Amino acid sequence: MVRLVSAFRFPRRFALPAGFTAAALAVLFAFAGCFVRETVFRNTRPLMGTLVEIAVVQRDEARAYAALRDAFSEMERIEGVMSAHREDSELSRLNREGYPGPVAVSPELFEIVQKGIEWSRNTQGAFDISVGPLLKLWPLYRAEKILPTDDAVAEALQAVGWQKVLLDSGGQTIGFRVPGMALDLGGIAKGYAIDRAVQELREAGIRSALVNAGGDLYAMGRKPDGSAWRVGVQHPRRKGELIAVLEAQDVAVVTSGDYERYFLKDGRRYSHIVDPRTGFTARGTASVTVVGPNATDADALATGVLVLGPEEGLRLVETLPGFEVAILSEAAEGSGLKFTASSGFRRYFRVDEAFDDRVP
Repeated sequence: MVRLVSAFRFPRRFALPAGFTAAALAVLFAFAGCFVRETVFRNTRPLMGTLVEIAVVQRDEARAYAALRDAFSEMERIEGVMSAHREDSELSRLNREGYPGPVAVSPELFEIVQKGIEWSRNTQGAFDISVGPLLKLWPLYRAEKILPTDDAVAEALQAVGWQKVLLDSGGQTIGFRVPGMALDLGGIAKGYAIDRAVQELREAGIRSALVNAGGDLYAMGRKPDGSAWRVGVQHPRRKGELIAVLEAQDVAVVTSGDYERYFLKDGRRYSHIVDPRTGFTARGTASVTVVGPNATDADALATGVLVLGPEEGLRLVETLPGFEVAILSEAAEGSGLKFTASSGFRRYFRVDEAFDDRVP
């Protein structure tokens, strides 16, 4: 998770006040020396299974709230198209009818599915939008935590694989090669919704804003005092503590981790991120923070890197212009976390000197 931080001094260990929750991104606005006529207007709504906060810098209150309304409306619309949890969504209809299919879909859904498949190919299947059958097996949101059997996982894997998704750009249709398939856009749709909200704000004449969806965000422009937005990367094992701070301007910052949605059983952690190649929850990597030019790609990349792990994930990011990454993985010795970063990461982030390549 990433947080907006407002302290003007950079503390050595980034300790946050007691009670500072990690359940959702907390944005603290402290604008010393703000311009007299510019104000930050913000609103928060529950969307896409999280809390979304949008803040805009504007002189005119009516214009600011109109822009906020339009941005939220756009995100709500996208949720109605791409949610796998709403029976009335376009994605749910595709999942019901994709086999034997094909199904005619909207240009927007076709584009995101196509983008998701591109990232599936780029990550060699570590990110895969066809992971739906596997997600249904794991009891993340069920009271009784009964783990799936190896046979159940093996059966579900027969209906997983981006190569089994059939795209016809001419007819703008999507179909499935085998029965039982189901797409899940949870690893890319939230980023896309953030980008669409940013576009709505720009079209409304907003030049500075922050769109924050439960820890994944896009920072546009600068704060009223002329400084960049300050974004903190949370320690995945210590609530309220940061490991790095970014001064963000016109950039997306997305974190994927195993510490917000997970359950423990028999002393083992099971997160909401499933490795589509094995069918089991991803292990070994606690969090991945991606900095990139847009939230859609950063969202998919963060999930893919978490599944790939630090070595393969870092190699991938180093081939992608405009993207930087920080990876926190379980240390081989079993204590603490290993900190791995791309070559340009420290140009963006100020990392706690005490951490270096090891995070206690």
